[in-house]
Amino acid sequence: MKRAFLTILFIALLLASSAAFAQNAIANADYTQLGWQEFPIASIDNLFIPYSNPSLLGTGNADGIGLVHLADKERFQKRYWLMLNAGNLAYSYERDHGTNYHMLATGFEALPAHILPNLYLGTNYRFTDGGFEDGTFRSGLSYRPHDSASMAFTLENPMHDRPFYRAGLAIRPFVFLDNVADYRMEISADMNYSYWDADGYKLKKPILGINTQVLDGIKLGATYNLEEETALLSFSLSLGKSEIGSLARMHEDDNYGYAYAFLSDESFKNFLGLNSPKWYEMKARGTVVTYKAPKYKLGPFHIYTQDTRDIESIAATLKQAKEDPGVSGILLVNPSYATSFALQQELVSLFQDFKSDGKKVSVYYDNISNGGYIFASAIADKIYLNPMGGLDLRGLSISSPYLKDTLNSLGIEMLNFRSHKYKNAGNMFSESNMTADEREVYESILQNLYDQMVAQINLGRGSKLHQPVQTLVDEGPYYIAQDALDAGLIDGIIYQDELPSSLKEDFGFSGKNGSLADYRSYDWSKPKENLIAMIYASGNIVMGKGMPGQKIAHESTVNLIRAARKDKKYKGIILRVDSGGGSAQASDIILRELNLAQSENKKPVVVSMAGVAASGGYYISA
Repeated sequence: MKRAFLTILFIALLLASSAAFAQNAIANADYTQLGWQEFPIASIDNLFIPYSNPSLLGTGNADGIGLVHLADKERFQKRYWLMLNAGNLAYSYERDHGTNYHMLATGFEALPAHILPNLYLGTNYRFTDGGFEDGTFRSGLSYRPHDSASMAFTLENPMHDRPFYRAGLAIRPFVFLDNVADYRMEISADMNYSYWDADGYKLKKPILGINTQVLDGIKLGATYNLEEETALLSFSLSLGKSEIGSLARMHEDDNYGYAYAFLSDESFKNFLGLNSPKWYEMKARGTVVTYKAPKYKLGPFHIYTQDTRDIESIAATLKQAKEDPGVSGILLVNPSYATSFALQQELVSLFQDFKSDGKKVSVYYDNISNGGYIFASAIADKIYLNPMGGLDLRGLSISSPYLKDTLNSLGIEMLNFRSHKYKNAGNMFSESNMTADEREVYESILQNLYDQMVAQINLGRGSKLHQPVQTLVDEGPYYIAQDALDAGLIDGIIYQDELPSSLKEDFGFSGKNGSLADYRSYDWSKPKENLIAMIYASGNIVMGKGMPGQKIAHESTVNLIRAARKDKKYKGIILRVDSGGGSAQASDIILRELNLAQSENKKPVVVSMAGVAASGGYYISA
C-alpha cells in the first residue's frame, strides 16, 4: 500500500506543479503573503495555521514539523520554510535568497470549556535577522459554535498605520446528514478590508473556497479571489502521521507553486479508509488502584512508580483502543493485575465495553493463577496456555493467624474492645481460633464472592465449559495443561512463539502494535462542560494532613471538599471511597463537610465505592 501511495503522490505533485509552472514566469512577484492569503482563515487545518490564522493553533491540528519549498517555471527558487509547531507555540524559519526570516506564533483556547468552549485567540510575529523591531504582526480570533460553522477574524500589522483586516466564515453542509462524515466538504467565504491609495479603506470582493476530502487521506481544495482574480489549488495525501501536498497559485502571468511535507504529532484518518486488522499488545501488569498517589514528594516534584496504575487510566486506554480503527483486538500476554475483586470487576466491565463493537480479546499465559483465570475467562475470546503450564483454579478461602496463646506464654494479656460481636479486627490477638461469629461473617463474604466468581466465569466461557463451573472448581487445580483444555477451561496449548500463527488461524489476523495511535480531531466544536469535583478517599482515615491516595487525612480531605463546595464552577461532588476505615473523629469531621456541601451549598454528593468501604469508609459514604 505504501508503494501505491508514493506513486499516487508523485503523480499528484507532478500534476499540481505542472498546473503552476505551465503558466508564464513570475514577474516581480511579491511573496510576502506566500499565496497563503487565499487560504480560508475559518477552516484552515494544516501546517500553515501559524501563518494564516494563528488562533487555530489552539485546535492542535498544526502540531508537528513541516518543510515547504517554493518553485516557479524558470528555476527551483532558493526559498523554503522550516516549520516547528508544538502545542500552543510555533516557530518558522524562512530562507529567501540569502535573507533569513523568523516567525513566532501562539494560539490557544481563550476560555475554559465550562464557560465558553471553541473560542480561540492567537498572534504571530514575523521579522528578519537584525530587524526584530520592524517585524509584522498578524492576530486572530476564531469561534466555532457548532460542528457546522466556523468564524474567524484576523488583523495584520496592528503596529503600522494601515492595518489589514479579514473576516471569514466556513460551513460544513454535511453535518446534518447521518450517512456522510461532516468533514467531507467545507465551503468558505472570506472578506478583506484594506487600504487603497485612491479610495482609502475599502471592503473588497470575497474569496470563495471549497475544500473536500471525499476519501480519507486525499484532500482537494480551491479558492478564488474575486477581487484579484487569483486562484489557489491545493492537493494533499496523508498516511499515518505524514502528509505531503502541493499548492498552485494562478493569476495571469503571476503563477507559482509550493510543495510541502509535514510530519504530524497525531495520526490522520487511515488512507482511503483502509484498515489492516491488528492486535494491540496491551501491557497488563502491576497494581491497579482507584487513585495513583506519588511514591515520593520532593518539593514541587512528585515521583511515581511504574508498577502502579489507576483504573481511570486503564479505562482511557481501552476507550482509545475501542475507537481506533486500526485496532481489531487486544492481546494480553501473561497479564497479572494485582487488585481488589471490585476493581477487577470494573476491569471486566471495561473490557466488555471494548468488545461491544465486535473487537476481540486474546490472552496467553505461561501459568494461570486463580484470580488471573477469573479475570481472563470473563473477557477473552481465546485463552492460550503454555504446554508446561498449569491452571491454579481452586476457589476462594480466608485464613487468619491467632496469637492469644503465644501472647499468654509471654505474659501478655490482650483486651479486645468490640462495639458488637462482628467487629473482629482484633480477634487475631484476643482469640485462640476463629469464633463462630467471625466464621459466620467470613462464610457470608466468601459465598457472596464465590457466587460472583462463578457468574464472571460463566459470562465469558459458559458455553465452552464441559461441566458446571462449580464442578470444575472442585476438581481443580489443573497442573497439566491438557486437563484444562479437556475441561474447556482454555482454548489452546501453545508456546509463546506459536502465538502469531494461532491468532492467524483463529481470528484471521496476527499483526501486532505495541502502542495506540493518537488521531487528530476532525470536529470543529466541543460541547460546553459542567465541572464535577472528583475527590479520592483512599487508605486509612487519620487526623491531620496527608497525601491523597496514600491516606485519608481529615484536614487535607476537608480542604478539598470545602474548596469544591464553595467554588461555583463545580456543579457537584463525587467521592470515590476505597477505605477500610480508621479514626472515628476524622470520619465524622469529613462527613460534616460533605453534609455542608449538600445543605449549605445545595450541591449533590455522589459516592462511588471501590474495593472496600468499611467502618469509617462506609460512615463517610452514608
